[in-house]
Amino acid sequence: MLTPIVITEQEFEKGKDLFTSYTRYNWQISSPVEASVAEAIRSSGARIAVLGTERYRGPLYETLAENAKGSPALIVRYGVGFDGIDVGQCKTHGIFLCITPGALDESVAEHTIALLLGLARHIPYCHGEFLQGRFTRRTGFELAGKRLGLVGFGNIAKRVAEIASLGLRMRVTAYGRTPLEQKAAKEGFGPLEYLSRYHLEAYHTDFVTFAKNLQILSLLLPVRPETIQFLNQERINALPRGVYLINTGRGKLVDEEALYDALASGHLAGAALDVFTQEPYVPASADKDLRKLGNVVLTPHVASDTREANRNMQELILRNIEAFLSGEFQKLTLAPMAE
Repeated sequence: MLTPIVITEQEFEKGKDLFTSYTRYNWQISSPVEASVAEAIRSSGARIAVLGTERYRGPLYETLAENAKGSPALIVRYGVGFDGIDVGQCKTHGIFLCITPGALDESVAEHTIALLLGLARHIPYCHGEFLQGRFTRRTGFELAGKRLGLVGFGNIAKRVAEIASLGLRMRVTAYGRTPLEQKAAKEGFGPLEYLSRYHLEAYHTDFVTFAKNLQILSLLLPVRPETIQFLNQERINALPRGVYLINTGRGKLVDEEALYDALASGHLAGAALDVFTQEPYVPASADKDLRKLGNVVLTPHVASDTREANRNMQELILRNIEAFLSGEFQKLTLAPMAE
């Protein structure tokens, strides 16, 4: 008998060739709307669901648990963020929550650098002008010697630091809540060795000190209760006038109304955003639409959407499913808050 697995349609289409090669699974393709996912789970009897970035808050969890009949169930998130999943309900209903760590690090890091270059050289603006028949020039700036500040310093940020420092000769600093000594010791390094290994000039736990001399700010934090609207009016005010912002982390990290005001006033020189509070993007208010600003570069949450990253994620999803079905739960790549 084939094992039923519910998967949202966009995630299935990205990995269709690989997923369908696993002929012992009966892939039940669903729209990402929670009611549709829950119905697909109910009608198929599945206790495994592969989901995208949408928010799931209700019947999905109960339905998985009902099908599991007292045994564990499994949700695998296609990616590393899991703010759309209710961790509390997973725990209540005995559902393992897995992500695909490491699978998209290179892709997100490269997209972060691509947005940085697009901002520095006004590439989207010049391209748009060209398509309108205008040979409009706009003066850019070199990245060599500029100070890049990374908020959050996980694997993606480490790769960004490497590219920016070694490839572009930027001066890179990082900000995080964990003290440098503790981060370094966890990896078996002393503080100075840690900074050198990861191409950092400095690492700060105080945002005001970190922000003081920045020219570009990159957000690479996960979304947790304490990081929602991390970049608020207070922290924007702490940034020097003329800073550029890049967000390839999560949209909820930013107060989008405060961001609009800072961009419109010129306090922030520009922003490149791949993620938004609501996706597809909906402005915080009608009169604060980021799409109407000339100093903004926008992409539709595609930082992790490369052939290579998708293949990596698909393979890790399948490894999680295999481990779950064989009862090798210690091999699951559990989401940090679900461990």
